[in-house]
Amino acid sequence: FRTEDASGSTSQAANVVEAMEAGAETFLIDEDTSATNFMIRDELMQRVVNREDEPITPFIDRIRELYEQYGISTILVAGSSGSYFHVADCIVQMNRYKPQEITAFAKEEAGRFPLPEVKPPKQAAPGFERAVRPDRAFKEDARMKLKTMGRDGISINRDTIDVRYVEQLADTEQLAALAYFLKYAELHVFNGKRTLRESVSLLMQYVEEHGLAAVTESSYVPCGLAMPRAQEIFACINRYRRISL
Repeated sequence: FRTEDASGSTSQAANVVEAMEAGAETFLIDEDTSATNFMIRDELMQRVVNREDEPITPFIDRIRELYEQYGISTILVAGSSGSYFHVADCIVQMNRYKPQEITAFAKEEAGRFPLPEVKPPKQAAPGFERAVRPDRAFKEDARMKLKTMGRDGISINRDTIDVRYVEQLADTEQLAALAYFLKYAELHVFNGKRTLRESVSLLMQYVEEHGLAAVTESSYVPCGLAMPRAQEIFACINRYRRISL
């Protein structure tokens, strides 16, 4: 995942929660495309600006918690901050494009630069009880127009779902499938009682049993379709501004 706006940290934190709701077991993070204040606050900054005055808890203070409490591992590509050496289980250096494990050496060197003892505030487990209410417009308009805009987004009538930063989407056929997934969910799955997790699970089960083309509810497949993952379905629904929770 990566940041989706100029502020960075807020949207990146939201992406973490979104990934947790979607059942992610591993986070792949590139330090270069991550908001600095999301990743870490160095010792000098912590001395100058008290934790009570900074609303953002950096990722380094939660990374062990994510693994130990939620079973979510993190693979982090870092090139400027050695602070993650203290919390990493395995450290690999790319040396002229060849990977070398340097865990013991990095841990030894990290011991010479101890991090200040920080106890992040306790955080309640995120709740994933969101239930989506169906939009009557889908039942009232049987000819609702679905259109993909390259790999940038999906158009449903006059509403646009921006998925430019859902970088794992590989082609427009996946976006076409997402549009039909959303339409099918609005017509047959969302009922204001099922959680989003339950709704996506039902969609995946339906396609597994009846095939991807079944979500088009047509006697013919109106366009090319490619199967997205459950994570992309979550991403699509979360970015649809007309969703009613």
